[in-house]
Amino acid sequence: MDYELVNNIAPGTEAWDNAKANLAKNNGQVITLTATPNFYGILQEQGVDGVNIIDKITGRTYQADQYRFFNDVPVPTWSKINMNSDGSIVVLNQGDQIAREYLFPNTRRAVQDIRYTNLDGTLDFIEEFASDGNKFSNLFYSEDVLQEIVFFNNHEEGILRYYFYDGVINYITIEDPKTHKVIKDYATLDDFLIDQVAEMVTADDTVTIHYMGIEMTALRNAKSHNILQMSESVLDENGLVRGNLALILQDKLKSINEVLVDQEGYQALKQAKMPLNKVSVI
Repeated sequence: MDYELVNNIAPGTEAWDNAKANLAKNNGQVITLTATPNFYGILQEQGVDGVNIIDKITGRTYQADQYRFFNDVPVPTWSKINMNSDGSIVVLNQGDQIAREYLFPNTRRAVQDIRYTNLDGTLDFIEEFASDGNKFSNLFYSEDVLQEIVFFNNHEEGILRYYFYDGVINYITIEDPKTHKVIKDYATLDDFLIDQVAEMVTADDTVTIHYMGIEMTALRNAKSHNILQMSESVLDENGLVRGNLALILQDKLKSINEVLVDQEGYQALKQAKMPLNKVSVI
């Protein structure tokens, strides 16, 4: 199988245009790393096939042509959902606003999330919904700072949890939805992605990335044939070969087997006297 590994699908960017062209040419699948409640809608819009790593773990599936109407959401008992004249949607409890509701862009009142606030106006928690209307995640806050995200399966059972400290993920768990026993845990997001991507792809697969960021980190233990198709200049702002690219070409960073560049990039690498045995021109 041929895969395009991206952090998220970003239509209109050179990287996504290249990835999408590869998917069509190779009949491949896109793998995305960022949690995306409207993932299925994006796949339909872009006309591609793919899997999101969070959805893979939770076992989430999407129902086509289904969504949750804005006034058909779970709210506290006796609460009321109101649409204001300006189009904003609020949740009222005994006359007091306790939350605001947000819709997916360019949809007919399809709920995206509900954001509950404390009495002082700070965020308490956010309830997110997938594009088909099923509950996707809960985000918990303290003093407006994100503390935890719980990702759910289609039965609204928590499977995956991200824990935060000072705004950074510092612990991740995968749990049994029935017993809540932790099956796997990770100290960092990098550890989590490296392990999960290595489980998804095999030695018979080809994986193409377009940036030397989290996508490249995620391939660290993957046994697949890994290709870096450059969607940025091979040189940094100082006119030097980008650090990680130099490490790849010098075979010091071994997770990338092949590098694809344009003719200008090839000449720049040649002029910089970089090893070119991994480099091909596209």
